[in-house]
Amino acid sequence: MVNKDFILENLEQLPEERWQEVLDFIQFLQQKEAALEELEDAEDVADAETALSEDGFIPLTEVKRELGLK
Repeated sequence: MVNKDFILENLEQLPEERWQEVLDFIQFLQQKEAALEELEDAEDVADAETALSEDGFIPLTEVKRELGLK
């Protein structure tokens, strides 16, 4: 497993002119993570909208009982 100390040690060994590339990659990973979260949120909203459009009603007490929450 790669840890923070290993990354920092290797960063210190890189020439300073390469640090911008490292920063670019970090920003790419952050944008990728944000995009994945947005996609998951959109899927959750779509699922909720689908569930709300369905007929029927399940009382909260029944849901809690099924989940063992009393």
